[in-house]
Amino acid sequence: MGHLGLRRDRRDSGPGARPGGPRHRAPRPLYRRPGLVIACVSVLIGAGSMAAPGEPARADEPCSLPRHPVHHSLGLDTWNDHYPRPQGELRAGMFFLSFPDAEPSADPGTIAGHYFPATAEFFDRASYGRFRLHTEVAGDWVRMPRESADYGIRRDWPPELRSAYLRDALRVLEPLADFTAYDLVYLVADPDAPGVNADATKVVNFDRPVRVGNAEIRRLVTVFERTPPDRNVLAHETGHVFDLPDLYRRPDVSNGDWDTHVGDWDVMGSQFGLAPDPFAWHKWKLGWLTAGHVACVSAPGVSLHTLQPLGAPLDPAGPGGDTRMVVVRTGPSEALVAEVRTATGNDRGTCSEGVLLYRVRSDVPSAQGPVEVLDGHPAGSACHGRSVHPRLADAPLRPGESYWDEESGVRFEVGEPTSTGGRHLKVIRH
Repeated sequence: MGHLGLRRDRRDSGPGARPGGPRHRAPRPLYRRPGLVIACVSVLIGAGSMAAPGEPARADEPCSLPRHPVHHSLGLDTWNDHYPRPQGELRAGMFFLSFPDAEPSADPGTIAGHYFPATAEFFDRASYGRFRLHTEVAGDWVRMPRESADYGIRRDWPPELRSAYLRDALRVLEPLADFTAYDLVYLVADPDAPGVNADATKVVNFDRPVRVGNAEIRRLVTVFERTPPDRNVLAHETGHVFDLPDLYRRPDVSNGDWDTHVGDWDVMGSQFGLAPDPFAWHKWKLGWLTAGHVACVSAPGVSLHTLQPLGAPLDPAGPGGDTRMVVVRTGPSEALVAEVRTATGNDRGTCSEGVLLYRVRSDVPSAQGPVEVLDGHPAGSACHGRSVHPRLADAPLRPGESYWDEESGVRFEVGEPTSTGGRHLKVIRH
C-alpha cells in the first residue's frame, strides 16, 4: 500500500510536557509496519459518555460552575477524563479512505494541506503556545470494501449504517496503522466519491472503547468535507475531542437560523465565524487560562477591572495584572462573563472590537445553547454578507457604553482603552 502506519513511542502529552513556543512542522508521512492481529470491532455509537468525575480541578473557586451529566457540560469543577487534555503535545494520525465507485482526484498530501498546518496554528494561538498538535499523514488512500453510496452518509444517518462505515474503516486500517501512537484519529473520506456528504462531518464517540490491535479508541473524527473544506472545520471538530460543546442552537425547522446564540464568536459556534478564537471560558476549562487570569465578582457592590485582550500573548511574568475575563456567578449553574475581543490572533478578521458579554450554563447540553452572547447593540447589526449572524456581529461594548442584565441585576460599564488595547470595566452587582 505504500506509505502507511509506523509504530512510534507516545510522547508526554500532559501539563509537564516540555515547554517552548509554537513549533510547526510539516505533517509527516506514515510508513507501513507489520500487521497486527485483527480484532473484532463492535461499533456502538453514543452521543458522548459522561464519565465519573475526573480529577478535582477548580471546585473551590467561587466563580467556577459544576459539571453536569449532559453532553459536553461547561462545568469546571472536574475534568471528564474520557477526553484528552489539550496541554503540552498531542499526536494525531490522519488516514484517507477511498471507495470502489470513485477514483480520488487528489493525493492525501494535497488534501491534508487544506487542514494542516492551519489547524495546529489555530490551537497554538488559542492556547498561547500551551498546546501543540502534531499530525502524521498517511501517504496513500486505503480502499473501503463497499461503494460510498452503500453507507448512506449524511447528517443524522442511521446508526447501523454509520456503524458499518466505522467498522469497515477500522478493519481496513488495522493491519496498516498502529493506533497506539495517536491521541486523536482523523478519518478522511474521498471528497469526490458520489455518496460522500459534507454535512456528515463530525466526531463520533463510542459508548465504550473499541479495541483495534493494541489500541483502545474512544472516538474518531470522521471527515467528509468537499475540497477545499469549510474554513476552520477541523478546528471545530477537534474542539469536540477536548469536550467542547456545539455553541449553535439547532433550530426546530429545516430552514431555521443555527447561529442565534453566539453568531461569529468562537469556532464552536460556526467554523465560518469572523471571530473564531475560543471564549475565555473555554480557555479556562482547557487549562490555557488559569484562575489568576480570572476576576471573580462574587459579592454585591461595585468592582473595577482592567481586562487585557483575549487574543494577545500572555504576560510572561505571570497572570498578576493580566486579567483576561471577569466572571459573575449568577446561579448554581450559571455565570456572566466579560472579555475583550480585538482584531488580533485568531480574531484578526473580526467585525467589531470591545467588551464581549455572554452567559454560560453548565447544565445545558451541546447544541442546546450552553452559551448565549449578550447583544450590546440590540437595535443594530454589522458585516452583512460576511457575518454568519449580523445581529450579533456588533455585540461588543465600546468605550463609554454600558449593559444592564435585568435577569441577574448586573450592570457592566466600559471605560477607555488601555495602552495595551485592553479595557477598563466597572461591574455593579445589586
